[in-house]
Amino acid sequence: MKNLIPLISTLSWVTFATAQDTKSRLDSSDISLPSPIEDNAEASSGDAAVSSSDTGAQRPLSLSESGFSGTFGYSSKIAYKENPLGAPGDLDQQADAVWENSFYGNAKLGVFETDSSVITPYVGAKWALTDFTYKNVDEAIPDLSVFNFNSTSAYLLFLVQHESGWALRGGVIYANDRSVENDTEDYMEFYPSVGITKAFALSDNALGIFDLSAGIHLGDHEDADGNLTSHTANELDHFDITASYSILYSFDKFTLKPGYSLSYREYDNGFNTGRSDLLHNLSIHADYPIGESLSLSLFSDYSKRESSGTDEAGDPFSTLFDFKKFDLGAGISIVASF
Repeated sequence: MKNLIPLISTLSWVTFATAQDTKSRLDSSDISLPSPIEDNAEASSGDAAVSSSDTGAQRPLSLSESGFSGTFGYSSKIAYKENPLGAPGDLDQQADAVWENSFYGNAKLGVFETDSSVITPYVGAKWALTDFTYKNVDEAIPDLSVFNFNSTSAYLLFLVQHESGWALRGGVIYANDRSVENDTEDYMEFYPSVGITKAFALSDNALGIFDLSAGIHLGDHEDADGNLTSHTANELDHFDITASYSILYSFDKFTLKPGYSLSYREYDNGFNTGRSDLLHNLSIHADYPIGESLSLSLFSDYSKRESSGTDEAGDPFSTLFDFKKFDLGAGISIVASF
């Protein structure tokens, strides 16, 4: 009996820590509508030198001439991740090799022309599996595979390509995460948003892409803290606005894409009332097609979050939510279009 009490205490602490880390992972996730203009530029750059006309930068240009078209794909990525859960602290905390597999598809539902623009509706869906492979018996949570999760998302958006070269989009995405360990839905959300994109030809082999978007995350998550009154199921809801700039370099079939984004997020529910975040992301991705539908990729991402505000006890949110993350990995993709 004497040994049972500390064992129960330890298990309870580990369960609480696991629940907190699950919430941290959810809070640091990045869900957004795709940008068909940017995606089309990346798809086109592997075959020839990119130019502004690849994305409708100088004239409205649908991704195919008319009618219905679609894409199905599969990608598999393995990455070394420092701080894969997006937990507070420095980069020297737990790292992991994370394996991600995803199946996705999207369809263009026609082209509708006006005097000065082209309007195109899109639908798409994605199913992804994320597996943590790290194990260390000396850690408080020795096996990160307890955080393995499956994600499902679906979206509807409308793209408006104006003759000025600006492309506007608006729509809504639904997403949820399910725990593999517990077979429970940890999180779900709807994210209505709007965005605007423009591409600029920098040279014969380089295209600059500017993007600005804003939206509201409306979700519901499993309350990991039980009956604590300061926490609510909608406390991860927030407004965000994101600006990004990337450069797409094309060298024969090889494509290199460095980019930077800055996102401002504002929360106003439950424990997060009065909280605001700045999220910086610096990335570089390299792609090489090895066949008509098969491509290899290398990628590296660095993210940093800075939180402002104080909780109900007067403690700064920065001590609870500031984090740094670093990823380095490789992947393979198979895509079929029709």
